[in-house]
Amino acid sequence: MRDVLRESGTGGIHGAVLALAAAFAAVHFLLAVHLQRAEGVSASATGLALLAFPAAMAVAGPVGGRLADRYRARPVAVVGAVLVAVGFGLLATAGSWPPLQVGWRLAVAGLGMGLYGGPAQLMVFDAAGPERTATAGSTVQLARSAGFTLGPAAATALAGLGGTRTGPALATAAALLAALLLTRRPARRTPAPPPAQGLSS
Repeated sequence: MRDVLRESGTGGIHGAVLALAAAFAAVHFLLAVHLQRAEGVSASATGLALLAFPAAMAVAGPVGGRLADRYRARPVAVVGAVLVAVGFGLLATAGSWPPLQVGWRLAVAGLGMGLYGGPAQLMVFDAAGPERTATAGSTVQLARSAGFTLGPAAATALAGLGGTRTGPALATAAALLAALLLTRRPARRTPAPPPAQGLSS
């Protein structure tokens, strides 16, 4: 795994995957708690509001793949990350958080996440090369899982210092950082050496 990250130069893409996963997990965790405890929103209404994100992501995912095939993966991934930042930024600056207002803002972020996901993974696979596809896939999943773990923990700790709205604000910053990292071009990959051949007697 270290060889894939070092030789393919995809550290920036993995960092973007981690940052966006952490932003997503942090916002969803904080919103689920805040809407029910502070705003008095029912669990059903809270769940429906939060479903706007994956629903929009499901719609945008196939579109992101087609756009990446036509216009290259990098610009599509960057636009997706910026759109995630816009959605979370709109959430952070909203005056109040009724479920409908939360839902459409999460839908904007979900559209961005759908656009970015496939192209970002394609960038890693292309840089790693076909002989390292499985290992590259595992590193992407590791970065994503780490983000899902770190996001809620960091958001909870920081919410105690700056309030619940600190989470969406930091998620916005994380998404912008991801967009910046995605603009970095991976190094030209080094083909894996052929397996050693035994000496014939």
